[in-house]
Amino acid sequence: MSGLFSRRRPRPDYRPRDGSYKASASPLGRRIVAGLVDWSIVTVSYLLVNIPLGVIQATADEVGGIVFGVIFTLTQLAALAVVAGYFAFFLSTGHTLGMRAADIHVVGARSGRSPTLVRAAGRGVLSVLFFIASFTAYTYVLGHYDTPLSSFQEAARAVSIAVASLAFFGHLWQLRDRDGRSAWDRLAGLVVIEDMIPASMPDRLWSPWGP
Repeated sequence: MSGLFSRRRPRPDYRPRDGSYKASASPLGRRIVAGLVDWSIVTVSYLLVNIPLGVIQATADEVGGIVFGVIFTLTQLAALAVVAGYFAFFLSTGHTLGMRAADIHVVGARSGRSPTLVRAAGRGVLSVLFFIASFTAYTYVLGHYDTPLSSFQEAARAVSIAVASLAFFGHLWQLRDRDGRSAWDRLAGLVVIEDMIPASMPDRLWSPWGP
């Protein structure tokens, strides 16, 4: 396993098609730092949003029936929209708050520019799926139950753990990829980079959010 994910040195260079700059693929360490910041923000925001939504759900529970089912579904979708919205909005600007803290940047692999809103939204939806899987897996693995899990719950636990593991190893693929991209970067057509040097000023290091 260590040989499969061994990182080649030096880190791969990246140049957009127009040759306007060159950069290096971001190291996994910086991406982990950025991810920790982003997912901390997302998790706290998700929990905070669930407070008023939980009140709405409790009110709907008093009514019961199909009303509760509809309200519960809508409120859960609203809470998850916070996760998707965070990544969709900030990725479309070229960096999430975590990426800015780690001084890395995300661009379209072909254009070399900040991702389009559609591409960023697609990556946001993928983040929601991983968030649900990781949150569910965490709940099932560390939770305590007075009664044995049902067949459905056993299946949900297995699927959530599998998807969360897939998300983890998909990120680790960056260490093996010839361009320093994770499996999810390739799926979304993105690349995460650092040390952007303009072709017109090769002696100057440029940051996409300002000098």
